[in-house]
Amino acid sequence: MTLHRLESSRERIGTSQLARMFNVKAPSVTGMLHRLGERGWIRYRRYRPPELTTEGRQIAVYLIRSHRLLETFLVKFLDYSLDDVHEEVRKLEHSISDGLLMRIDQKLDHPSYDLRGDPIPGINGQMPDHKLIPLTHLEEGSTAKMGGSDSRIRHLMTVLNSIGADPGSTVTRLPGSTNKMLAIRIGQREVEIDDDLARLIWVNPG
Repeated sequence: MTLHRLESSRERIGTSQLARMFNVKAPSVTGMLHRLGERGWIRYRRYRPPELTTEGRQIAVYLIRSHRLLETFLVKFLDYSLDDVHEEVRKLEHSISDGLLMRIDQKLDHPSYDLRGDPIPGINGQMPDHKLIPLTHLEEGSTAKMGGSDSRIRHLMTVLNSIGADPGSTVTRLPGSTNKMLAIRIGQREVEIDDDLARLIWVNPG
């Protein structure tokens, strides 16, 4: 799912950047990429950014659809909070049947976006039109609304929670960003966020 998000925003990154995103050691990422490559889901060559294959892209889109529909359903109908629902969905998304997912989609009246503002792929895998861009693409001095982020990356969610960056919050990109850190203002608070993590935060410039 993370590779699909990066690919959708035309971001191409290597192993070391993925390791920083997931807050793990680079060898762990390399091992994961090798396993995905053996399954035919990505094309991976040493020192080159990984690329999703057609099969890998289809699987990623299906998991994105499952994850976002399940999160929306559990929050709306079973009173889960957005902070708690992710771990439950991780247990369910790989085992849910197509029939049950279709019923959940119908119950939710076929939503185009989840509760974090992220687009939900349709049953045919097509993404709805949206204006969300990665935070790294927001011009310095510009203001936007927080859209969504990759909730599967715990380190990212911890950072966002610590600075109060909830979906719908106003974010301004400040001048003075470096190659590794991006300066932003959330509400009245000015902070710096790792550039690699900022690639996975989506905003709506309106």
